[in-house]
Amino acid sequence: MRITIFIILLLLTTAFIQRLIPSHTALPGAEVVLMLGFVLLAAYLLGKSVTRIRLPKISGYLLAGILLGPYFLNYLSSSTVGELKLIDDIALSLIALTAGGEFRLSNVRQKWRLLTSVISWQIVIVLCGVTAGILLLSPWLGFINQQPLRVVLGIGLIFGSLAIAKSPATTIAIITESKARGPLTDLVLEVTVAKDIIVVLVFAVILAFAEPLVLPGQEMRLQYVLSVLGEISLSLFVGGVAGYLIYSYMKYVKQQTFIFLMGFILLIIEVSRLAHLEIVLVFMMAGFMIQNFSKHGDELIHAIESNSLPVYVTFFTIAGASLNFDLFIKNWVFTLLIVGLRLGTTQIGTWLGSRFTTTNVFIRRYSWMGFIGQAGVTLGLSIIVGRTLPGEIGNFIKTIMIAAIAINQLLGPVLFRFALDKAGEVSATAAKPAVVLTSAQKK
Repeated sequence: MRITIFIILLLLTTAFIQRLIPSHTALPGAEVVLMLGFVLLAAYLLGKSVTRIRLPKISGYLLAGILLGPYFLNYLSSSTVGELKLIDDIALSLIALTAGGEFRLSNVRQKWRLLTSVISWQIVIVLCGVTAGILLLSPWLGFINQQPLRVVLGIGLIFGSLAIAKSPATTIAIITESKARGPLTDLVLEVTVAKDIIVVLVFAVILAFAEPLVLPGQEMRLQYVLSVLGEISLSLFVGGVAGYLIYSYMKYVKQQTFIFLMGFILLIIEVSRLAHLEIVLVFMMAGFMIQNFSKHGDELIHAIESNSLPVYVTFFTIAGASLNFDLFIKNWVFTLLIVGLRLGTTQIGTWLGSRFTTTNVFIRRYSWMGFIGQAGVTLGLSIIVGRTLPGEIGNFIKTIMIAAIAINQLLGPVLFRFALDKAGEVSATAAKPAVVLTSAQKK
């Protein structure tokens, strides 16, 4: 009750300040600074309050963004959200560093068969299942039923490739929040990190193949595939160099690692924009190098987890405020179809991938719930589709996927936290890791 009262007081105080000092008379950037402080407090408190009904804090941050965003209370206008986008890049960089740092080669060597099997079956089942579902249901799907079969096939393949993608940001946030440790946690994290690289390659190949199906007269663009491969290779190389520089600072300077990381991240963000690099891949590689080729991996993770909460709160609140409800309302039937197909095929693919490679019952039953959230990578790929396929079809695919991402990003954290609870890997039981792991393995 006290949290609710404090949030209401924050809303009233912020509204009063906005009326007292109109934006056209305030100093440049003052409204953004005001909203940033307001978002940090309000979203953090709402995140704390939703834990009482067993929801993860990230759901509270997303809900805060939705309520404060342009479609409801409009405290966070579209222009304000746009001006806070730099925080997105900073948060994604920290999340990618953590993801790479949690990817331990020693763990992968022990269960490479499980990881390879889950990734392979997920990609095959999700890609084929979503494509087949759209083909079968196309006669009842407004815009789609007016298109020739080859166009429907191309659209289905693109949706299938986009459905494969997963959100490292959501995965890391839930694991960090719940301090989860165990076999299911490791599997979801390692598959998510590996798929983040693979999905870009799969998408490049599928888009090059689907474009001539969707747009008559177009030829297969192998040049596009080669361009994507080049950007990925360069991103990984720059990530290796960045990892070495971070390692050198941690080894020789040993002072205020997080402050150094923030400054270094801003530098790499600008370099990545100029060189057309993928920021997530750069920092994943950096974290991977530090964890597996130095003794400072755990120190890096601790430095990030101990200081990054304000960035994560702002990041997920902005993500909630960025959700476009107009798009969902206009295309809700097709959007729900894509979400449902992705849920079902992800569950089947994960079950098949783990069926013959592990005896852990929790992994077989619940690990698919850790692969539902979607965010930055899928959004970026959807925008690429809109640019590559100009006109009605490209805009339709982009619109549907942005709406589907919104739903998946709301469902993902709740489902993943539920799976971690079922597996006994959240912080309440992590205090006795040996007992938890042994009991899980026995099952």
